[in-house]
Amino acid sequence: MSETEDLNIGIVLQYRIDTNFNIKGTIDADRLVRQARDCGFRGISVAVADPIQQNMVIEACNKYHIKFCQERPAIILGGPDILAKLIAARLDKQNIYFEIKLDQDGAIEKDQLADLDLLRQWIDRFGHAYYEMRPDKEIKTTANAHIFKNELAPYQIYVFIHQPLPEKIELTGTPHIEKAMWIDTRQELEYKQDGDKITIELKRDPDDEEFTIYGLRLQAHRPEDDMGPTKY
Repeated sequence: MSETEDLNIGIVLQYRIDTNFNIKGTIDADRLVRQARDCGFRGISVAVADPIQQNMVIEACNKYHIKFCQERPAIILGGPDILAKLIAARLDKQNIYFEIKLDQDGAIEKDQLADLDLLRQWIDRFGHAYYEMRPDKEIKTTANAHIFKNELAPYQIYVFIHQPLPEKIELTGTPHIEKAMWIDTRQELEYKQDGDKITIELKRDPDDEEFTIYGLRLQAHRPEDDMGPTKY
């Protein structure tokens, strides 16, 4: 993998276009790229494509301002651990490639549409944090959770917690926290902090969307808050 990989891409959808050389006619590259864009993907690649098919996808990527990426070994999109794979890739400081096979008409196979929609729903709610976060080694927890910081604003701390969701989570090595909330609902949470140890109550409302992984946002002190009022 290239050391200069742009981690802001985050998630790449790789279309396997012609595995058995049996796709009828041409592909609708415009539709495929729009589907990826609407699901929150920032990168697209193609596997086993001929030069004409690849150029069609590149042109559509340029049209919709989505990064066309080189083909790479990819994870088949499907199964109950899709979201866990997303988090694992971020922990490894890698972009993740999910592969989708196309049917004989050049459309996404129906059995993968549900998995694609699950990914879309999760990205819609947690994607803005996912794309900006990088793993943090200073803050610790014994819970089944992973801790990240915003690359551009490190006072934003993200904690992604696997189901089953515990009643509370304890973190150590934390700076002074001014606010704790769910990323997806922005519901603020009760917490207690003693020095660098913080305990957060993980209450979800009954009508909140259910996922296998949830995300918290903790806000530490912002440096800009120390600046006085701007004078003109």
